[in-house]
Amino acid sequence: MNEPLVTIKTFYYDSETMLYEPRFKDAGLYYFLKDQKTVSADPVVSNAIGGIKLQVREKDLEAAKAILKEIDDNRVESDFGKEVKIKGKDYKGTLKECPNCGNEDTYLEKLGFWKSISSKPKHYCKACDTEF
Repeated sequence: MNEPLVTIKTFYYDSETMLYEPRFKDAGLYYFLKDQKTVSADPVVSNAIGGIKLQVREKDLEAAKAILKEIDDNRVESDFGKEVKIKGKDYKGTLKECPNCGNEDTYLEKLGFWKSISSKPKHYCKACDTEF
């Protein structure tokens, strides 16, 4: 098999490939993760060598792009740990369940040192606009 391979996506961490590998296997597409073993052995070199390259055969390029698009379109980003400003207050994303609606899209108020001595931080639910 001497067909040329085309790089369609680059990963900087080995763990990122776990979303994509099963989909390519299920679709029966030949793929290769160039430099995966190198990055697995020494993650520090990832940036220097251009990361792990997901490669497919040229004839499978359109099908592979469709899989990438489907995965990327269905990816859900979490706000866990992210700092946001809501109604003029600083919050940090948590996974605490809201007692009002049960949603886990909640944030914990960030208090300064002096305010934290006299006040308990409140949680805020983005889904139902509730402070608890």
